[in-house]
Amino acid sequence: MSQTAEPDRPLRADARRNRERILAAAKQLLAEAGADAQMDDIARRAGVGVGTLYRHFPTKDELLGALLKQKFVELKARAERHLELDDPWEGLTGMLRESALAMEHDVGEQRVLWQLTAESFAIAQPAHQELTEVGERLVARAHAAGVLRRDFEAAHIPTMMCGIGAAIAAQELPGPAGHGWRDVLEFLLAGLRAPGADAPTG
Repeated sequence: MSQTAEPDRPLRADARRNRERILAAAKQLLAEAGADAQMDDIARRAGVGVGTLYRHFPTKDELLGALLKQKFVELKARAERHLELDDPWEGLTGMLRESALAMEHDVGEQRVLWQLTAESFAIAQPAHQELTEVGERLVARAHAAGVLRRDFEAAHIPTMMCGIGAAIAAQELPGPAGHGWRDVLEFLLAGLRAPGADAPTG
């Protein structure tokens, strides 16, 4: 596998700007066109030559991997901010609520995730592992405080949030699917509360 999805050394300012423009354009176009999005179209949307695009990302898998890594890095930063909160319950649930709201404001990003392959995920795996470790710390703090049910693990978070993300995306479809997703999220969070733990206030 090529290593160009993550440069080995710092890029020049112009190359860095091109890379950022390619990633932004790819995210937009993949959200709009899904699997039909072509590399040539992404280059055109980014305002760069096709050769420039392929120098940064020789394959679509590498481009998708870079987009996924970008998402994991952003999620890790959000989780780390919530680790700084004094209340372990608010740290965990606040991170989940904020992540859900971020998904609502960027439904296109969720569509990009459906284009991923094993090869593209492998590129983002190190960033995913770092995110997982921070998530485990949030969960461990809540367990230690006795506010989180013992059978809930950090590994459950992606499945839970994927379900919420699907409900959010479904808001654009005709019919009732997706409406009231905030209430559903609160039902889920209430279900994570440890039996006998005091209900959160505020």
